[in-house]
Amino acid sequence: MKKKLLFFIFCLMVVQLSSFAQLKFGVKAGVPFNIQNLEIQNAQIETSRPFNLGLTSEFIFPILGIGFEVSALYELEMIKGNDLQKSVNVGYLIIPVNFKYKLGIKPFKVFAFAGPSLEIMLHNSGDIVLPNYSLTKAPSTIKYSHENFNWGMNAGLGFEVWKIQASIAFFYNFKTPLKVIPDDIYYQTASDDDGIKSNQNGLVVSLAWFF
Repeated sequence: MKKKLLFFIFCLMVVQLSSFAQLKFGVKAGVPFNIQNLEIQNAQIETSRPFNLGLTSEFIFPILGIGFEVSALYELEMIKGNDLQKSVNVGYLIIPVNFKYKLGIKPFKVFAFAGPSLEIMLHNSGDIVLPNYSLTKAPSTIKYSHENFNWGMNAGLGFEVWKIQASIAFFYNFKTPLKVIPDDIYYQTASDDDGIKSNQNGLVVSLAWFF
């Protein structure tokens, strides 16, 4: 009986807090920095992500100052290098789901956040094609395609003034973004990524405006 009563009281508290919770929507833009360059078979490849842009939402319990922030951002990646047959552009949908803690008094607040992030490939301008530097494989070139999904973590700090939030975050993707295209008998039994060394990571500076 006591357990049921305590559970009922807990549910009432959650409902009451939810009724006072602040749900806001806005737009967000950012610039990633220090993206780790791709390295395939010792060939250095330059990558850059000049911007991300999209929608964001924030759900905060005002008394506790804790809540969540969920965003949906379009991000463009540009890949180029002397060894590439052609440059490649890739578009991603980035969905970070962050636990958020805010502290301060209006109009100025500071906050910290951390959580997982999902990366979904939306489009690309082609595969990455490199010369085959291996002496054990016959094809003159090797093709690499982009993974459709990737995931990672991000964590950061920021401040809020009225409806504007500025933040800086560190992000790290757990998977390599490429895979070998098995186009002949030599690749049918391949079990690795042929020297792919890249777990994208870096910093992103963002600015958000809430309605």
